[in-house]
Amino acid sequence: MADKDQKTQDPTDKKLSDARAKGDVATSTEMRHAVMFIAMIIVAGGLGSWTLTQLGPMLVRLWGSADDYALEPAGAQAFATGVALAVLQGLAPILALLFGFALLILFVQGRPTLSWSRVTPKFSKLNPITGVGRMLGLRALIEFAKTFAKFVMVITIAILVVRPRLIGLDQLVGAEPLTIAEAAGDIVGAMIKSVAMLVGALAAFDFIYQRRSFFNRMKMSLQEVKDEHKQSEGDPKIKAKIRQIGIQRARRRMMAAVPTASVIVTNPTHYAVALKYEHGTMAAPVVVAKGMDEIALRIRDVAKAAGVPIIESPPLARALYASAMIDRPIPTEHFKAVAEIIGYVMRLAKKRA
Repeated sequence: MADKDQKTQDPTDKKLSDARAKGDVATSTEMRHAVMFIAMIIVAGGLGSWTLTQLGPMLVRLWGSADDYALEPAGAQAFATGVALAVLQGLAPILALLFGFALLILFVQGRPTLSWSRVTPKFSKLNPITGVGRMLGLRALIEFAKTFAKFVMVITIAILVVRPRLIGLDQLVGAEPLTIAEAAGDIVGAMIKSVAMLVGALAAFDFIYQRRSFFNRMKMSLQEVKDEHKQSEGDPKIKAKIRQIGIQRARRRMMAAVPTASVIVTNPTHYAVALKYEHGTMAAPVVVAKGMDEIALRIRDVAKAAGVPIIESPPLARALYASAMIDRPIPTEHFKAVAEIIGYVMRLAKKRA
């Protein structure tokens, strides 16, 4: 009960799709019974008469001319083939109708699915103890109660429909066969209509009940939703750790490139941008490293140790940090300011030389 109370979340699409892949879907046995009952009514009311008209002449020939058929080895096969083809031709519409209604049942209850796990043999199902448990389980008892209640209701409806019509049956004594057949057909038709309405109502009720029961059974707890999200999207802690490792590796590569820079533009303490330019080989200066606060101080320390010139230009340092990307040329709007700084550094290097 405690576990059931915790399952307050609607099932996710993934859980529903996994259940469908295993063949666990909402199905209504009453819906199958109702559809097949309709099929039998159609067969009995329409196709049954047509089938009899198709098979009648063949049966008359077989019965009336039985002496003419010699079941010898030479003609027995042809005789059997002819009878089988005639029977198949007469029953083909009925078989096609039943097959069509069987497929209709799948589409009426939802999108059909094919699950190989249902047809895979499982030796655990051969255990008699678990079999008895399934037979005496709650779902089995509910299905038995539904079947028994349906049986009682069908018998009750049939009695209520037939009983008023039994009053005039004594007048049919000595009547013509056609009159008796019409009276019997009226009783049977009224009973079939009433039972069909009952079966349809039970099918609609059971269909709603089964879908609601399946949805409640598929509900998940909040922890299950979180675990599924972790499995599909990845654990946030692991993703954060991977992102942190990536940032650390990028910083190490960036710091390794600082000694190769031509100049460091600083704020002077909050921002630092390392620029590399080789005359004749580069069309524009490239940003090899940038950072703020602690990273900016580390860039300055590495640059000092490597002898890279450090130029203080707060506006340019902030602008390059905000707009420039590492390992990419500087934006064109900063060409003039950076060219002046690199020119100054190159002139200073010549004087030192």
